[in-house]
Amino acid sequence: MFSRLNYSGMDEVFYIGHDSCVRCGGHDKAELYAGEVTKIQNHLASQGKRLMIWGDRLIDGKTTGIGAWEASMNNTYRAIDLIPKDVFICDWHYERAEQTAVYFAMKGFDVATCPWRKPQIALQQVDDMIHFRQHSNPEMSRHFQGIIETVWSGADSFLEAYYNPTTYKQEVSDAVTVKKLIEKYKTLENR
Repeated sequence: MFSRLNYSGMDEVFYIGHDSCVRCGGHDKAELYAGEVTKIQNHLASQGKRLMIWGDRLIDGKTTGIGAWEASMNNTYRAIDLIPKDVFICDWHYERAEQTAVYFAMKGFDVATCPWRKPQIALQQVDDMIHFRQHSNPEMSRHFQGIIETVWSGADSFLEAYYNPTTYKQEVSDAVTVKKLIEKYKTLENR
């Protein structure tokens, strides 16, 4: 059985609608970005599926102060009001527990927060997601879909680190983060 969610990236789009491009130069960057997202989502919807993308290009990096990597500095953020609400947003923040999941939920999108290699940040993001669900009305609460942990290494190196006891002396590690998240989830199951 295939998943209903299909991941397509769409993150870290720094160059779009460049003036020297004969095809898209001078066009509105938000409209260009939204056009691609919409085209992919519509194709997937025709097959009963949904698009899953990273949310960084839909956050205003200037207004939020989040910056160019985890948010948009080239005006693609306005695409949030142009793309279908069926798109599932993966809201990645690795250095701070930014609370932008609320923004996506308020715009009507399902959202999951995506930590990486800092266990304390990831644990804060779990607590935030629980708080958002518990302290939102039913319409908003249903959009907070949980946590998707990211691992940016090969499976071999991740598993080697995960099963190596010396790894757990590190404060920054995707293996430590996964282990701490699993421990946290087990405490939540017992509630």
